[in-house]
Amino acid sequence: MSRLTVMIVIVAILVTGCTGGEAVNEPTMTETQALARVEQLIKDTAAVIRPKPRLDLYRPSLNPNSCLDPSDGGSKDRVVVNRSYYLRGIPQDQLAEVARQVKQYWEQQGHYIEGIAQNGLDMSGRSRPDDFLLSFAATGDNGDILLGLAATSPCVWPNGTPEPSSS
Repeated sequence: MSRLTVMIVIVAILVTGCTGGEAVNEPTMTETQALARVEQLIKDTAAVIRPKPRLDLYRPSLNPNSCLDPSDGGSKDRVVVNRSYYLRGIPQDQLAEVARQVKQYWEQQGHYIEGIAQNGLDMSGRSRPDDFLLSFAATGDNGDILLGLAATSPCVWPNGTPEPSSS
């Protein structure tokens, strides 16, 4: 399993805890709105990268995931939305510069950087003010390093509000 795949799995596991600060069973953005925000976070970040990368969708990230073990005590009927992209066309000698650009852009946007690997090519953060998980990671690919960019929503109700209870 590649490091990027591992990173994506870790991101999915982290967000299944639903630590996004939403009150339990309160309305949230919809799944559609969460998807739009995820795409915006990724595409806005990619837009500042020079040289300009080609975004290549990581297909397994297309399906919403359930909030399997919500740490906020809320419903497992909520979902998290994730998208992950490979950044193609970045020369190997530009990887560190691209990572610097991503970090600088996230900081300028007011996002919180949670961690940066010693090599500087792996980092995670949270968007402000909406607490979407952001990740930037490098993985080896036949001797070359490939970069990836992902964003994951907090737990949301598919339609924005809890379903009425059937009691």
